[in-house]
Amino acid sequence: MNQESSLLPSPDIIRWSYDVFLSFRGEDVRKTFVDHLYLALEQKCINTFKDDEKLEKGKFISPELVSSIEESRIALIIFSKNYANSTWCLDELTKIMECKNVKGQIVVPVFYDVDPSTVRKQKSIFGEAFSKHEARFQEDKVQKWRAALEEAANISGWDLPNTANGHEARVMEKIAEDIMARLGSQRHASNARNLVGMESHMHKVYKMLGIGSGGVHFLGILGMSGVGKTTLARVIYDNIRSQFQGACFLHEVRDRSAKQGLERLQEILLSEILVVKKLRINDSFEGANMQKQRLQYKKVLLVLDDVDHIDQLNALAGEREWFGDGSRIIITTKDKHLLVKYETEKIYRMKTLNNYESLQLFKQHAFKKNRPTKEFEDLSAQVIKHTDGLPLALKVLGSFLYGRGLDEWISEVERLKQIPENEILKKLEQSFTGLHNTEQKIFLDIACFFSGKKKDSVTRILESFHFCPVIGIKVLMEKCLITILQGRITIHQLIQDMGWHIVRREATDDPRMCSRMWKREDICPVLERNLGTDKNEGMSLHLTNEEEVNFGGKAFMQMTRLRFLKFRNAYVCQGPEFLPDELRWLDWHGYPSKSLPNSFKGDQLVGLKLKKSRIIQLWKTSKDLGKLKYMNLSHSQKLIRTPDFSVTPNLERLVLEECTSLVEINFSIENLGKLVLLNLKNCRNLKTLPKRIRLEKLEILVLTGCSKLRTFPEIEEKMNCLAELYLGATSLSELPASVENLSGVGVINLSYCKHLESLPSSIFRLKCLKTLDVSGCSKLKNLPDDLGLLVGLEELHCTHTAIQTIPSSMSLLKNLKHLSLSGCNALSSQVSSSSHGQKSMGVNFQNLSGLCSLIMLDLSDCNISDGGILNNLGFLSSLEILILNGNNFSNIPAASISRFTRLKRLKLHGCGRLESLPELPPSIKGIFANECTSLMSIDQLTKYPMLSDATFRNCRQLVKNKQHTSMVDSLLKQMLEALYMNVRFCLYVPGMEIPEWFTYKSWGTQSMSVALPTNWFTPTFRGFTVCVILDKKMLFILGRFNTHKVYGLENMIWLNLKRYDGLRQKISTSFGPIGSEKPGGLGDTLITHIAFERSWKLENDLDYYRNNAFQLEFSACDHYQKDVVKGLGVRLVYEN
Repeated sequence: MNQESSLLPSPDIIRWSYDVFLSFRGEDVRKTFVDHLYLALEQKCINTFKDDEKLEKGKFISPELVSSIEESRIALIIFSKNYANSTWCLDELTKIMECKNVKGQIVVPVFYDVDPSTVRKQKSIFGEAFSKHEARFQEDKVQKWRAALEEAANISGWDLPNTANGHEARVMEKIAEDIMARLGSQRHASNARNLVGMESHMHKVYKMLGIGSGGVHFLGILGMSGVGKTTLARVIYDNIRSQFQGACFLHEVRDRSAKQGLERLQEILLSEILVVKKLRINDSFEGANMQKQRLQYKKVLLVLDDVDHIDQLNALAGEREWFGDGSRIIITTKDKHLLVKYETEKIYRMKTLNNYESLQLFKQHAFKKNRPTKEFEDLSAQVIKHTDGLPLALKVLGSFLYGRGLDEWISEVERLKQIPENEILKKLEQSFTGLHNTEQKIFLDIACFFSGKKKDSVTRILESFHFCPVIGIKVLMEKCLITILQGRITIHQLIQDMGWHIVRREATDDPRMCSRMWKREDICPVLERNLGTDKNEGMSLHLTNEEEVNFGGKAFMQMTRLRFLKFRNAYVCQGPEFLPDELRWLDWHGYPSKSLPNSFKGDQLVGLKLKKSRIIQLWKTSKDLGKLKYMNLSHSQKLIRTPDFSVTPNLERLVLEECTSLVEINFSIENLGKLVLLNLKNCRNLKTLPKRIRLEKLEILVLTGCSKLRTFPEIEEKMNCLAELYLGATSLSELPASVENLSGVGVINLSYCKHLESLPSSIFRLKCLKTLDVSGCSKLKNLPDDLGLLVGLEELHCTHTAIQTIPSSMSLLKNLKHLSLSGCNALSSQVSSSSHGQKSMGVNFQNLSGLCSLIMLDLSDCNISDGGILNNLGFLSSLEILILNGNNFSNIPAASISRFTRLKRLKLHGCGRLESLPELPPSIKGIFANECTSLMSIDQLTKYPMLSDATFRNCRQLVKNKQHTSMVDSLLKQMLEALYMNVRFCLYVPGMEIPEWFTYKSWGTQSMSVALPTNWFTPTFRGFTVCVILDKKMLFILGRFNTHKVYGLENMIWLNLKRYDGLRQKISTSFGPIGSEKPGGLGDTLITHIAFERSWKLENDLDYYRNNAFQLEFSACDHYQKDVVKGLGVRLVYEN
């Protein structure tokens, strides 16, 4: 009995919905400390529950809140002065302490503005609160509250006034790091318990990764298909991702790069790490440059799963200098040579499970929580022998045998014995035979057509075949045949191979008889010779590059049962004369004909996707398309008219983007009561829409770029479902007042509507509106007076408009976070005389005084001079980013800007009259002041401990300042001393002098080589600080510098540690896109630091560095011109 019990899997641990539950007194800290602490936790990928203000209005905590407490790993309690006044908070606390004692929940108290002893003993303000409670509530309830407070206050926590000198930002960071560390240990333990055979793998990989140390390190996980490489990488990723500034798990690189292209994978990688949407990359070279630019200073965790070609690594991981200090890149592959070729530092080879581990894993899937009898144990041992410890085979076969009787087990084991052990495909196939007929069809369709596709899209297609995919996909997941990862259906290569094998076997390896065709070598001969048969049900020809495919008009004549047809990058000269009437889904990229064949009924068609087609008129004769739900004719630039939509009453999605010949939309569209998406983006010849819109189910309407569209239809009835309305770059001069009927709209984009003169006053009724963009509306002079009644507004973009005043009601926008008024130089509500006798133009900031949530304010190019608004900035206490580029002031009052206690970024590019920098708050991290040609001094920058970015390119007066060189030295010293705090530092100043303290210097060359002293490497060595002198004239020629986009060139610093036996250790970093907007001056000096831990591998034996003679090779060059670099300097930096 004991022996049997020891073989059972560990019991299931508690399933947590949240990492952290925040308990706090809302009126004390919600919009201050708690909001920023919540953001700090979320930025570290810590799933945090913070209750809504609406929840606190009741007398008792809700069942939902109780569940949230119970389902949180950690409770973070913020004790503030009025915490004990709230019975809600006290009930929360009582529940938390119960979960601590019963479920082992971790409790972390934070004493915000109250002493721990006050909480523990209920003294002072807590005592006053309890005096009131004792008069209102029964004694036992009050005692429970007291006991909970005492127990919580006795737990070691965070006493904010006595931590980090009371600096809230630093305390928040420390709390977030503490929570992250606690979660890491818990996640590691839970994953190790529940993944059979993984614990030893995890410990070894953690050690090899060296988490916590610096440097950029690559680790390869090597092994055969199905051995668990992806599972191990995923567990490691989930456990440590919160310790990085950005993370991405890019699964199935081999398959997805072939189908989607490396550019798409680069888009996904950058989107996930940078948390941005709508990223577009045109080619892999552009993607590589973008990765280098955007990730070089980020601490990144990247997993590249199932890599099989060096091009994939070059495009997705490149070199170490692409990533910031502490980054880790994990590569899983079946190809050891690939890792060797890529010079991967460390390789971890995964082995199959031993007999004991195989039995554990098999039992998890074959018996779930049940204990097997002796007969089943004997049979299990026989199964283990045949699987040879391959985890994937154990999972699949275990799931197949689950719930079956002894006779079935015996039969299955006998069948396994007849299959050679190396034929893994046939082993895996046993799971397929247990599926129902419909589930088998779903599986084969996924294996042949839909691996890696979005689950929702695949579900829609499978529904068109009447396959009941909702339950079918769930069954396949339960059988371990597929998984859902980030909303996409994934299928392991072995399982997919098994599906392909089944399809080919059914056809006796004759492509003509295959139910599904997905390979070029099978499809093209069948089409070219008209060899199709009624066995063909689906065909997907997806070519990597556009390629000509020749076949005649009757190629599909014999495929009478074809239900799915998809072509990508197949250039076909002649269109089909016949399409099977059984087609449910037609997806033909570049469809060659002017219309669909007249003989094609289309009555079974559910999805029609003809992107970049040559369609002029979709069909010439009347059709019955009652089943059609999805139509996408985007980029069909010859399409002149839409079809009559009265024959498509069930249409849900209509995409006509970039149909540039389209002039009008058939009036029947207004009757599409089920339409959810209507996309007419960049239909630049579209002049009119139906006079009225009554699309009650519509959620997204896109008319961006319809440049000839002058009027927007009346909205006669409520459209509660519409969430996003895009009208940018149209010719609208106004919106109808009936826009108020869009009661659920969250986004309205009217950017670059050059003729728009006003917004309807009724817009203030849109209580759900979060984003309003009128940027580039050059005729828009006023915002509605009642704009402040848009209580949900979070972003307001008015860049380059003719707005003259800010409505006084704007101060009511309590939720506004981003306000952009760049280029609004007509704002003139304040006029005062400056010391220079000029008028000060600007915004009446009293109208913005209530913007308590504002994070970003952009006042670039607003013709702001001295005085006026510059004296009235300080009330925006939540501001983190202030952009004042291109204005006319000579100074910024210190008394105003120093009150921005959370300010992190100040941008002053192109402020040509600015003579000095203001006194800034200690929170400042970046100052960007290129082209400030009158700037005399930046001496005070040494005061700011968090400063890590400073750029002063083309600030000519700085060079003339005699103290300039000493200031640069002082600032560099400060930055180097603070390296332990900053991720990196970069200083960009005018001048052509290499500071004296650079040990090695070279002029007139782009490279230098020096012999390092024998004792150069010590435990205190921190890296190399390098200096590059850049020629100003060449910079002007090659473009201007911009912190977000590459307008000029990308420069690289290359360091090679060359051992005298010839072995080189390459170190490199990018110093970003550079350029110059204006000619003049001699040059600029760039100084940056390459940390030892950041860019090179650390040998296991530090004597490697101590006992070998090294030569340092240093070069700085750009991709296009080498004449930019005029001088180089380098110095070895040590801790002391």
